[in-house]
Amino acid sequence: MLSMDRDARAAIREFVMDRLAPTTGRLDIGDEDDLIDTGVIDSLGIFQLVAFLEERFGISIGDEEITPENFGSVLAIERLVASRSR
Repeated sequence: MLSMDRDARAAIREFVMDRLAPTTGRLDIGDEDDLIDTGVIDSLGIFQLVAFLEERFGISIGDEEITPENFGSVLAIERLVASRSR
């Protein structure tokens, strides 16, 4: 399971770095960096991220789950994916 978590975290980080972070000029994102306050994830980015997560991990994310607590960091997103994958 640990390797699955690392794989999920790596896939999430790669998507965020490739698709969302370039507009901020950030070259690196830590697991616990605040993605919302730093502007990495904005209202449009959240929809792109949700679509990616649903497709990549075969999960469904409800509107009520789109919160800063669930999308504030790479680790938070990973926890959400893990909870939906069970």
